[in-house]
Amino acid sequence: MTNPDRKDTILIVEDHPTTRKLLENILQEDYQVILAGNGIEALEILTHRSDIDLILLDIIMPELNGYEVCKKIRANPVTENIPIIFLTVLDAEDAESKGFMLGVNEYIIKPVNRIRLKTRIKNQLELKHKTDLLTQKNHELEEALEHIKKLHGILPICSFCRQIRSDDGHWSNIEEYVKKHTSAQFSHGVCPQCMKKNYPEIS
Repeated sequence: MTNPDRKDTILIVEDHPTTRKLLENILQEDYQVILAGNGIEALEILTHRSDIDLILLDIIMPELNGYEVCKKIRANPVTENIPIIFLTVLDAEDAESKGFMLGVNEYIIKPVNRIRLKTRIKNQLELKHKTDLLTQKNHELEEALEHIKKLHGILPICSFCRQIRSDDGHWSNIEEYVKKHTSAQFSHGVCPQCMKKNYPEIS
């Protein structure tokens, strides 16, 4: 579950020291910032840290450019859902299309505008948190359904006292077992057979 007190962590991948420092200064008050000077360093960081919430990724870099780094991030199941914002001086439509085809979430053209940068980061992080919450809820639902499926399987039940044995070997009455494994609530009544047996004068 997401910790509301934890600052979101942003990985800045930028080979130009001045731009890298500028981005850090803009974001460090609101976010935890991690810096990488190239794509290889960024991928190394991502293999050792699982707390990266968003990546600011420069396109034009030596050795591995932003497109290549993005492709590797999206190919890894551990990192494939991290939002990526491209930083670029490229303003060509084909460059933008190539990025979106690789799975980039957003573009920011250099020189960086402080307000535009913070707004787009905020929007992408809000979307990520909503997606994470939905994934968590789906996981909880799957677990609940798995519990319900267990109730449709074979339950060990005592032939004398009718208690049910759970997976950990604990014995409990049927009412206690059902309450523990489902959200069902009990109301009490008397069936027709028991009514005739115990209250013949009424039936």
